[in-house]
Amino acid sequence: MPSPSSRPGSRSAPRRFVGQWAVYVAVERHPERAARLHALEAGATQAGDLSEARAIAAEIGHIIDVACAEAGIEPGAGAR
Repeated sequence: MPSPSSRPGSRSAPRRFVGQWAVYVAVERHPERAARLHALEAGATQAGDLSEARAIAAEIGHIIDVACAEAGIEPGAGAR
């Protein structure tokens, strides 16, 4: 049975989209930050070991957390 949030007419899908869009805009508003995020995302597929992958993930998380704060969104709220 579909969850209440996945039913047609659910308000959470548009809310999630708006939250994710706000974070995207907050990242892209700063060209250096956006370039760094995109480089990290590309580099994540090339990580040589677990330590490097964790460092990349931590930096990506930090960038997203800062963007969430700028967008006035609680970290993780845009993904719900």
